[in-house]
Amino acid sequence: MASDFIPREDTLALAWMQTFAGGIAAGPALYMLSPADAAAISAAVDAFDVALQVVLDPAERTKVTVAAKDDARRSAEQICRQYAGLIKLNAGVSDPDKIAIGVRPVNTSRDPVPVPQSSPLLNIIAATPGAQTLRYADASTPDKRAKPFGAASLQLFVSVGEAASADPEQAKFLGAYTTNPIGIGFEAGDDGKIATYFARWASRRGDTGPWSAPVSMRIAA
Repeated sequence: MASDFIPREDTLALAWMQTFAGGIAAGPALYMLSPADAAAISAAVDAFDVALQVVLDPAERTKVTVAAKDDARRSAEQICRQYAGLIKLNAGVSDPDKIAIGVRPVNTSRDPVPVPQSSPLLNIIAATPGAQTLRYADASTPDKRAKPFGAASLQLFVSVGEAASADPEQAKFLGAYTTNPIGIGFEAGDDGKIATYFARWASRRGDTGPWSAPVSMRIAA
């Protein structure tokens, strides 16, 4: 469970949620929300409060009541995170009003880390029936396995066809990877076809760098 602004411990999490819900309920318009939004948030937080009080009583604490509490917390946390995210990014809500309900304002003084302008270097290091394994590095430091500064992940794409591809825009997105190596599996219908991989670095903000050179290999049957 993320702990960016909602504490992990149940009683502390409830306290944060009650502050959040109570502040919005006292003035929904201040946060550019409707009374119905405020009521939905309060109802979820109240349900979590009731479920938590049950399990805090040793005589009532069972697997069933703990599961009910966990479900109530997940529901309350989900709706609080949803609205907290909207409020955080809403420039029409003042920073003091955000802080009053436990929402940290956007830090506009922090300089963003730019995405690397170097491209990844891909290498297919293994091939077994229906699967291939890739290793990646940065083209500027091919002997190092670490991602370059500013790269939060490697976005990997693949094109599968009768011939190798040269167009990354036609490739399918496989995922964003942070570890090496990467194992890729294929459908049985892809046996004998050629897989062509493309990759690019992505920053934490979602910015992307230049494409890698393609690498291809036939999928073993």
